[in-house]
Amino acid sequence: MRDCVGPDNVVLQRGWLSEMPPAFQCSVMERCRLQHYGPKESIYSVGDPPGGMYGLITGGVGISVAPHERGPYVAHFMKPGSWFGEAAAISGEPRRVGVAATRDTDLLHLPLHGIHEIVREDPGNWRLFALATMRHLDLAMGTCDDLRIRDPVNRCIATILRLGGRRQASPADSSPIEIDLSQDDIAVLANVARTTLNTVLRDLETTGRVERSYRRIRILVPTAMRAMLRD
Repeated sequence: MRDCVGPDNVVLQRGWLSEMPPAFQCSVMERCRLQHYGPKESIYSVGDPPGGMYGLITGGVGISVAPHERGPYVAHFMKPGSWFGEAAAISGEPRRVGVAATRDTDLLHLPLHGIHEIVREDPGNWRLFALATMRHLDLAMGTCDDLRIRDPVNRCIATILRLGGRRQASPADSSPIEIDLSQDDIAVLANVARTTLNTVLRDLETTGRVERSYRRIRILVPTAMRAMLRD
């Protein structure tokens, strides 16, 4: 697929695949196929059989979970450059999360047989695929740490930054980042009341740090928001 192998492709600039060796990058990209999903269209659901993995080119996807009595509910938002779906490919077990597009979205799909081909070429490539899961583990540990923040205002700010991929740092391209989640979704993720989140967002918007619209928040000045957590 020639339209997805150029060096300007977002998955070669950020995220898991951008950190992998060039030969492995080529093996992955050569086996990918471009797929398009409309807003709210399901990519896969909890309990689906194992399949391949996906790299996000444009748009956004919401990750839903239902591990215990509650759910499913949105647990995370992924932006271009992100990869997901490798856990089921590695374990051979059903999907543990559901994934749906939040807007018009283009994805690279690496099918399961493509993963197996890459591993047959070099069994050590399993370690490289497993590194995608390690990135998700890092995210999960960061989420647990953020939820231990006692102050609800700071907990909201940390959650918004994490959803926007700006929790620790901002990339060289510091353009605004949009989060396609409702305020109800974000309040649940921050473990605060909707009224608390509304107050935090109003204050952030007044100071020019975020912009709000229907089911969408735009982070404008992540560095200033991170500074609030250190004060």
